[in-house]
Amino acid sequence: MKPNERFRWGTRKCYRIYLAAILFCVSVYYIISTVIPYGDTEHEIAEGYFVNTSGCRMMALNPLPMESATYLLRVEPKNCNRHQLFKAGTIHRKIYLIRTMSNKKILSAWKVKNVSDIVCVYKTTQRYDDFRNIYVTKRIIRLSNQTFAIGVEDSTRILRIRCTDGHNATLYHDVHFFLQSQFKNRPKKRSDRLSVMIIGIDSLSHMHYLRTMPFLGSYISRLPHVEFWGYNRVGSNSYPNLVPLLSGMNVEQLEAACYVGHENYDECKFLWKHFKLSGYRTSFAEDTRVGGTFNYVKKGFYRQPTDFYLRPVMLEIDSHTRYSIDLRDDIHCTGSRKYGDILLEFINKLIPNIADELHFSFFWQSQGVHDYFNYAQLLDEKYLKLMQVLNNTRILNDTLVLLMSDHGIRFGSFRQTYQGMLEESQPLLIALFPKWLEKAYPAAISNLRYNAHSLVTTFDLHVTLKDLTNLKLLHNSNIEKRTAALRKLGNNIPRGISLFLPIPKVRDCALAGIPASYCLCHSLSSLATADVRSQRAASFVVKSINAIIRSEKLCQILQIKEVQAAYLLNRNNDHYEYEVKVRIQTTPGEGLFEGTTRFTGDLLALNGAVLRINKYGNQSYCVHNYLIEMYCYCL
Repeated sequence: MKPNERFRWGTRKCYRIYLAAILFCVSVYYIISTVIPYGDTEHEIAEGYFVNTSGCRMMALNPLPMESATYLLRVEPKNCNRHQLFKAGTIHRKIYLIRTMSNKKILSAWKVKNVSDIVCVYKTTQRYDDFRNIYVTKRIIRLSNQTFAIGVEDSTRILRIRCTDGHNATLYHDVHFFLQSQFKNRPKKRSDRLSVMIIGIDSLSHMHYLRTMPFLGSYISRLPHVEFWGYNRVGSNSYPNLVPLLSGMNVEQLEAACYVGHENYDECKFLWKHFKLSGYRTSFAEDTRVGGTFNYVKKGFYRQPTDFYLRPVMLEIDSHTRYSIDLRDDIHCTGSRKYGDILLEFINKLIPNIADELHFSFFWQSQGVHDYFNYAQLLDEKYLKLMQVLNNTRILNDTLVLLMSDHGIRFGSFRQTYQGMLEESQPLLIALFPKWLEKAYPAAISNLRYNAHSLVTTFDLHVTLKDLTNLKLLHNSNIEKRTAALRKLGNNIPRGISLFLPIPKVRDCALAGIPASYCLCHSLSSLATADVRSQRAASFVVKSINAIIRSEKLCQILQIKEVQAAYLLNRNNDHYEYEVKVRIQTTPGEGLFEGTTRFTGDLLALNGAVLRINKYGNQSYCVHNYLIEMYCYCL
């Protein structure tokens, strides 16, 4: 091929890619604008603010800004590439390993002469603690042409099966689990209580949900729900955002109360304990082992925290049958199932066990969405199907469902844009509730709808969910009394307020417990990176990082390589006191950091945490402190 021909071919290829991106964005824009109704939010958004109160003015964002075409690309599904010989199932209330491959497919896939050449061994396991499983029984099975279901002991909850051919080569290796109820006393539904289901999708901003999950959004729009436009994160990653939801405390308070000086989190009073004491069945499931909310560089639980718990399944998978299907080793599979599919399988198996009883469930998906900006597209259909199942099984008829996230995408090129910086602090939050709830408790639901445009945090969600164990608190008379008591507090309002009460207009980020680094209540103006204020702020941020890592002798001292962006926050047009937010690149390690410096005359102070906004991989291998690792470049 001649040079000019290569150029023309490359130009045409780039043009096709660019055109495909444009067409994809246009189609998404059409779906967002025509399929998903904004409903009663149009007036507020038209004014240019998601929240517009005396305490907070949160600028409205466009889910499809011009620059999104560069980053919003169609993603083709990436499937796990191994065969699925068995699935776990129930037949007439007995549990089985059910064969999913025909004799013909087995012979073709694994090049064996006869199905009877395949020998399978399975081991049943049970949880010891969050980091260890123990094996209980072992069984050997030789397949035959007639083997389509293998009976499993009723007490089995987890098993790992390996199948080999006549030469002892592994053909199939996978983990399966069963969730049949083992409880004699089932907590029946009650008219004075509501079940709770939290469905979390990591790193999903509100705007990115609108961009990437239009069909789920369209389905939800036809159900009773409230979409919260002023939901603001309170911490950098999942842990500090979920701790307030589950405990009502911030990280420092929780760890001082029940973690520091203890072997694990067993003594912490998380929401599932509150609901368990109120007669609910409880569930906790995350699609990860390494990155678990209470397990990443933390001690987890010794006692199983909830009645149904996915972690021992993920531990068995991650230790024995895991493989990766992406170059960055972020998307993991077992058999033909991705980790996210395991989570959805857990939820679907759980539904028959909780359909007729009070339940509190907490589910969290992080794989894929945590690391890939466009991965959420692949979840639209999956979570649409889940929502349809919840509706068709009437779970939604007596359950408050929170579809939510912890923050927006924290790394990558989109995060380095101005829109990406703002979206990181505005995660998704939607509350779905039974239709009858609004008729029974009109004042409470009216306040819930009012708070769609209030400044809201996970501290509020904690208090809100506690109300559901006693629906008498939502009677109009009680709502009136509680509202009057809240108003009497003036500016001394609590950090967490039930969303069944009207959030006072005076609430600002400080009153809501939102650190300044994450607060969206004030707009920023661009500042030249060469401005002396930008340079001073950048130097102070690096100085602050080095002060944090000084205690770790193996961490290198960082220096500024480049000031990439700067923004000015001047609330009162004051030349004496103002704040400057900078994005800097440091060396060694090419780290990207954001930090806000408060200027008070000649005095400088860091306002909030310094954030790492690009991945650091194993750069911090020499430290095991989650508060420091994002800053450390090991010698």
